[in-house]
Amino acid sequence: MEFLKKQGVNLLVWVILAGMILVRLTSYGDLNLSVANADSGTYIQGGASPLFSKDMLTKSRLFTTNLLYYLADVQNCEFQAISYPAIRTETYRAVQPCFNEIVFFQNIFSIFAWSFLALVISRKMKYGYEKVLAVSLIAAFGFTPSIADWDSILGSESLTFSLFAVSAALMVEVAFRIPKGTEKNKSSLVLNFLTVAALALWAFIRDANIYTLIVLLVMSTSTLAFPIFRKNKTLLFSIAMIIVITIIGLQSAMASRRWEVPLTNVFNDLILPHPARVEFMHKLGMPSTSSPEYSSWFIRNAPKAYARFLVTHPGYVLTSFTPELAGIFSENIQPYFYSEQTPARMALIVVNDILHPKTHLILFLDFLLMIGFLIFIFRRNSKNFTIWVWLDLWLFLSASLTLGVGFFADSIGVTRHTLFAVEIFRLMLWSFLIILFDHVNQTDQSDFA
Repeated sequence: MEFLKKQGVNLLVWVILAGMILVRLTSYGDLNLSVANADSGTYIQGGASPLFSKDMLTKSRLFTTNLLYYLADVQNCEFQAISYPAIRTETYRAVQPCFNEIVFFQNIFSIFAWSFLALVISRKMKYGYEKVLAVSLIAAFGFTPSIADWDSILGSESLTFSLFAVSAALMVEVAFRIPKGTEKNKSSLVLNFLTVAALALWAFIRDANIYTLIVLLVMSTSTLAFPIFRKNKTLLFSIAMIIVITIIGLQSAMASRRWEVPLTNVFNDLILPHPARVEFMHKLGMPSTSSPEYSSWFIRNAPKAYARFLVTHPGYVLTSFTPELAGIFSENIQPYFYSEQTPARMALIVVNDILHPKTHLILFLDFLLMIGFLIFIFRRNSKNFTIWVWLDLWLFLSASLTLGVGFFADSIGVTRHTLFAVEIFRLMLWSFLIILFDHVNQTDQSDFA
């Protein structure tokens, strides 16, 4: 009877997911519909570099998007639908034959990625209710407009979300296998390789993603304090590979000087108009902005000087960041194209507003849940729960770092630059609650027995 019940739950999970995939495939129009934005041209330029050349890593865009646009061979293509929300020229999507392969891939890969994450987390739940809840909420989270609309835009956001979902799912699988000592198992070796590869592709979409690998490195290295993990050669190899990826990524960011334009915006808007801040920079060697030496100083020293300014001025960091939180979390629909307000679209928007709430209270709820989870570890001896807390802490710290980098690294387009972090905080709320329900259920069952 227990076996039949388990198989029934598994069948229900697949039926629910299949139904949601059908809704995703039929509710957003033709999967070839796309729209370009102000940055789309730079992705075409990035894809013009020879495959695996130095330019693939050092141009204005990173390797993963450069590779996609290289494979799509769109160097001689022109946009037929392009949107500039900053000057209010939003438009409807169009079928742009030259970019069909890119946008179709973004849509299909996104559906796969969020389905994969939903299934992996669902499988890790112990009871049927939580399994169904996990696959329903997580798939719906990825299939509603806050995420799905970006799959029609010729930019980096779609791959950022999709590769994150795949990486997170693989990280869950790896995290639950490592304590079992299955490093010599062939499937575990393949799984670790795929996880590192997914993390690498995700990291080389946006510079902020590269920085968050440092969080993963610190947390992974901390596990080596336990002898059982030090003996896991696959884990050690994976950590070594992530170190290599991080170093290459940081070198790529500096060599390409992708930081120069956003940091110029920061200096022009937030530093130079304020005499006290200018004086601080002068003490760090910044010459007059009208002098010939300013440009060379900026290229060599501006990132370090700005980082030092932020570290030594916590009051500025706090007073600049906290008042803007409400604005950062105030959007959950992309601004680049209009959509037909069909009944399906209107229903999706209702679900979207529930799963992607436009309030910064999400950040504080996540923080409180995370603190509660950390405290709970010391009150209950549960290996599985400890693994979940480790994964959730990794997500929370990574999203926090990404939010900070996205906010302070540029003074223009802050909402877009912090978008990924905002969505991860929203996703964490649902994942925290599902894990909490599952663990409480297990605790209650244990107490009853």
